[in-house]
Amino acid sequence: MKKFLIMMLLFMVPLASASQLEFYPNENAFKEFLSDGRTYHVISGESEYSQAWGWYVDEKLSRFKERGNEVLVLVGNVYDNPEMKKLWGLTGLPPEASLQPSVIVLNNFVFFTGNDDNIYLIEKAFSQQYRFTDREEYISLVLGVILSLLFMFLFSKHGTYTHLFYMMVISIFALWISNSMPFTIDEGFLRGTFQSALLGNRDSFLSLALNLYFQLYSPTEEALLVLHLFVLFLTSTLMFFTAPKPYRELGFLVFGLTFASPSFRGSITDLPTNICVFLLVLVAALTLNAKFAEESSKRIGQIVLLSLIVAVSSLVWPYLIVFPVFTFFVFPTKSIRNLMYVGLSFAFFVLGITVFSIPTVSFSFNPSALFAFLKEGILQLILILYLLFNFRRSLLNMRGGKALFFWLLVVFIPLLAYSSQLFPMVQYISSALAVRLICELTLQT
Repeated sequence: MKKFLIMMLLFMVPLASASQLEFYPNENAFKEFLSDGRTYHVISGESEYSQAWGWYVDEKLSRFKERGNEVLVLVGNVYDNPEMKKLWGLTGLPPEASLQPSVIVLNNFVFFTGNDDNIYLIEKAFSQQYRFTDREEYISLVLGVILSLLFMFLFSKHGTYTHLFYMMVISIFALWISNSMPFTIDEGFLRGTFQSALLGNRDSFLSLALNLYFQLYSPTEEALLVLHLFVLFLTSTLMFFTAPKPYRELGFLVFGLTFASPSFRGSITDLPTNICVFLLVLVAALTLNAKFAEESSKRIGQIVLLSLIVAVSSLVWPYLIVFPVFTFFVFPTKSIRNLMYVGLSFAFFVLGITVFSIPTVSFSFNPSALFAFLKEGILQLILILYLLFNFRRSLLNMRGGKALFFWLLVVFIPLLAYSSQLFPMVQYISSALAVRLICELTLQT
């Protein structure tokens, strides 16, 4: 009877479908396996996909169980895993059933099955299972505290209250994290970037970077969550560096206007989007604090490094390549450093795309993201329009950071109606522009 039920369960889903992961006898049996205290040993199939996901399963199970020989865990299907082929008869299923994405729990054996097209879905078995070691928790906490104290010390040199406002940001950030889990892994990222990182593919720079990260840490959701939280932390911190240098404390206002948007907070729960926002803030912070006009070999080195960072960031989020172009026009200088920044950025970017693929940019008219920005970014827009109207003469001569954010906003707002992925970036750009206009234009009154 059990054999009949599992056959019906697996064959109810077409073989070509990769829409869901099935459990036998049920998901509770798998959860009991995770907590039963027995040791395990993983044997992967011979295909690169089975070996990649076998690596993931082994690392993930090691967070719940000790390695040993009590339970044999097989990953792949009967066509690429000889050991699974020997034991598959215990399930009473035909060989082709192993091509379905499923988790089959027997007495002393656990099968993680699937083919190259759908085996990535076995991650769903662990998607809600997080377990950190004490060592990981202590290291993450200590590193977070050290970085916070370091930035507080740096900000203490930028005005009387900057470090206090930064402390408020850290407090708000900690409260947000402790009361929610702002992290999701969507199927597109799982099937694309995450799987490519497991496979060791170098088709994209982000996949390569994640593969190196997995080699140092582990290819698990826990590693992604730690990365996600530190990227969020650094994004919040770097916002202070995008405020005008004499008024670094207004980075708190940039942070508040940006994160006040529910849609912004919802969008950055996605790791790739979070990374793109971080890269935007990073490039903005570096560009606004670079010394383009000074003549020295040290400054040339800074421009080369900045150009490299812009090019590498553009391999992850291609829109960033426009930064050097706007910088060329909005930063007044007779130095060739500005021209070097543009030329080197494009040269490094062209060189990069000969090695890595860049994410495809697709456009389809859908004004919902634009309407969301008009609703949730209304305060920034009111401030921007009011200040520009009252100081319209200054608009003609606008230079520096406020001009950079202004023209970025002018370009990205129309694109928002065709690419909803731009929403968090537009929300940040509008916030940074509003703050810069407040503290720079009002000085002329």
